[in-house]
Formats: sequence, C-alpha cells, structure tokens
Amino acid sequence: MTRYSDIMRTRGFVTIATGGEIYYKLARNLLCSYRFHNPDGLPFAIICDEENKFTSGFDDVVLMDNPSFSPVDKLRLSDLAPYDETIFIDSDCLVYRNLDGLWDIFKNSPDFGVLGSLYPFGSSEAWFTKEDAGPFQDKVSSSLAYQGGILFVRKKGLEEFSAICQYIYNHYSDFSFNGYPVPGILTDDTIIALACSVCGFNPVTKWHKVFCYFPESDIKRMDIKTGDLKYLWLVEDISLGEDCYLVHFGTRFIDKWLYRREAYRGRCLAGGRRPLISVLIAIRIFTWFEGLIRCVWPIILRIVPLKVKAFVYRVIHGSL
Repeated sequence: MTRYSDIMRTRGFVTIATGGEIYYKLARNLLCSYRFHNPDGLPFAIICDEENKFTSGFDDVVLMDNPSFSPVDKLRLSDLAPYDETIFIDSDCLVYRNLDGLWDIFKNSPDFGVLGSLYPFGSSEAWFTKEDAGPFQDKVSSSLAYQGGILFVRKKGLEEFSAICQYIYNHYSDFSFNGYPVPGILTDDTIIALACSVCGFNPVTKWHKVFCYFPESDIKRMDIKTGDLKYLWLVEDISLGEDCYLVHFGTRFIDKWLYRREAYRGRCLAGGRRPLISVLIAIRIFTWFEGLIRCVWPIILRIVPLKVKAFVYRVIHGSL
C-alpha cells in the first residue's frame, strides 16, 4: 500500500523506518539535514510500516506490509523503491552537502548499485568463497564486498535479483560468509553482496568521497551548518579525510554527543530556527550522564547483590 503519485517520478531519495519510534526519529533527522542542504532538491520518500508525525514531512510515504523490523527490510527495495531511479540512504546518516553529485556517481551503475569492490576468491577482503555460494557457485567469478548505508535502485529488470535475494534469505543457513563473527547471523549486507555477484552487478568502485563512516573514523571537525567535515578514515589503504556528502553514524553511535548535537542543529536549521546554546548544553550533559550510567551500572549489578547476600548471611547467623 502506498501514498504517492500514480505516475512514478524519475528520481528521488528514500530511507526506511520500521518498528520502534527511534527509527522514525532517525529518518526525520536525516530528512531535516537533506532539506537544509538541498532546499530545492528531488523528492525524498520513506518506506515504513505506519504513518505518524515523523513521516509527515516526507514527499512520499510507502507503507510496507509484513516488515521484518530489521535491516533485512532493505531486501525489498527492488520492489518498493518509489521512483524510476532511487538512491537509498540509511536513516542513521546525516547529510552535509547537496546530494546532486550522487547521481553522477551512480550513472553507470547496474540496476541495483552498491559502493564497494570485487575481490578474487581467497582474498582476506572477500566476503565469501566460490564454495560458500552454494547453488550459485557456478555463477560467481569473484567476491563482492561493499559499504552499506547507500544503495541505488533502477526500477527495471530486477525480478531475478529480487528472487535470488529471497532464496538466500529463505536458505541462509546453507551459505557461509567471511568477516561476520557469528556464522549464520542473518544480514542484509551479505545477501545483497552475493545476489549482486550472481547477477553480475559490479559495484561502483569510485565512491571514497561519498561518505564518512563514523565508527571507523577519527572526527577532527564536524559542522552540519557549513558542511565542514574533517576526519581520518583508513579504508582499502586509502586515507580519507574531508568534504564528503554524508556521515554514516551507525545505530550503535546515535546516542553519542556528536550525533545528538548535529541532529538537533539539523532540525533547527531545516525549520529556520537558531539552535539554542542552552539546549546544546543540556544535550551534552545528558549524554555525559547517560554514558556514565552505562559504565557504572554493570559494576552496580555485580556489587549490590554481593552486599545484599552478605547482609542476609549476617542476619541468618545472628551477627546483626
């Protein structure tokens, strides 16, 4: 079920939010950063499981039936992408400049495009071997690995790709992937990588200025208002450092001070408001206090029961 024009528009962006409210808040933050840096930009849609106050600002809303409430929902992009050409952006990203240049990066992409590299079987960087590809081993000649968070979908001829993704999903335990510490843990990245390899969808290799991956980067400077970014990220033996389109924070890091600060400032800028110093200070204090609790709480859980047990022991033995 969808809410968008019956005439599919040519190009646009999309993100996904299903499940808890936090994912809708992330999508709203992404949209605000996009609106500020792309005031006259292309439409931005959301694929979600319900309409609410966080989806109202999107140009188009695509309602997903029977979502998995996990990153695996991205496997349905080939069916649900709302435009002829769609660039998907993870909701835990923020935009730092105009995104028009992304279309040039994907202009020669296959119908389902990823940013990454091809590796020969046996390479330490390869995500899977020929034998790991199961029934598809005769159709793969190399191993594809890619950077998640940004995907490209062209709405034509993706029936085979979609069917292969579904097959791998349904028989995931029959496959094996390198670089994932717990074998058998279902991931959208591995499914998409293998499906792209089977279909001959080679990755876009010139992508290194597209985004900064926060979990692996040393952030030197970050200002969502000016788009000023300086960071150190070593990937594929290339040292990256400034002026990219997006920052991919990762859901494990959205409770950090830098994300909360930049998301708040992005919401203010998109709404034409000036960020309040008092709110920024409050966010900083709250983030510090929350981090302190996370560090101390495991210690409390270990110490308090011991004290309780000691107290009970003394009561039982009449020492109190």
